[in-house]
Amino acid sequence: MNPNLLADLRRKPLAGAALGGVGLVLAMLAIYVGTGLHDGFGDWDLHRLGRRLRRALIWALPLAVLGGLLLHAYYERLLQGGVSGWVGLGSVLRAFAHFPLFGALALFAMMWCFILAGWRLLARLWRRREPAPEGVDGSLQSWIGPPVWFIVLPFIMLKVPMEGDIELPRTVSRRRLLHWLPALFALIFMYTDAVSEETGDRIDPYWLTLAASFWLIDYLIVAFQVAPELRARRRRESSADS
Repeated sequence: MNPNLLADLRRKPLAGAALGGVGLVLAMLAIYVGTGLHDGFGDWDLHRLGRRLRRALIWALPLAVLGGLLLHAYYERLLQGGVSGWVGLGSVLRAFAHFPLFGALALFAMMWCFILAGWRLLARLWRRREPAPEGVDGSLQSWIGPPVWFIVLPFIMLKVPMEGDIELPRTVSRRRLLHWLPALFALIFMYTDAVSEETGDRIDPYWLTLAASFWLIDYLIVAFQVAPELRARRRRESSADS
């Protein structure tokens, strides 16, 4: 572990706290806009939801800031390479917590990849050209890699062996992660109209706001703090090997 990278991350706990607050506000905005898209922005229940979310900022914002600090400390510990009980348990729980959003994102990315591959195949046949021999494997890794990489990121940082048909990237750039943000918001919009299989009622927007806050806070911290550190470490390792 490069000590300069770790020291640089330690100087940024306030940035993690700020990202916690930003993630909370974005989550509340996503739930409000998503509910409005489904129910109409003139709906009375939507206005009540908006007022309650604004009032909740008084106590939710400090909790989000604290959550950002805790996630910052968690990733700092992962960058140190130390394995402890709470880090391992937190990594497993984190994967399960992120799977509903990022698992769905990977599924839609895979569907989009096959649609593109089919379209390209039809276009080549229409032009009487031979299909590309590489198929869709490269596109699958390009589209599915980032969301799956984010789900299992702690295990990648701990260098846990990964087995599967798709080769995950070692690092993902900040810009590439930010390019996925519109897709994340689109999925959150979709979840605002989801219903429970047991009761048939719509998922409670306040619980969904809690989940979306965690999704976005963690994602922003990875995009703005962790991913740049990992890429810098990889560049230093490549320079040392050469």
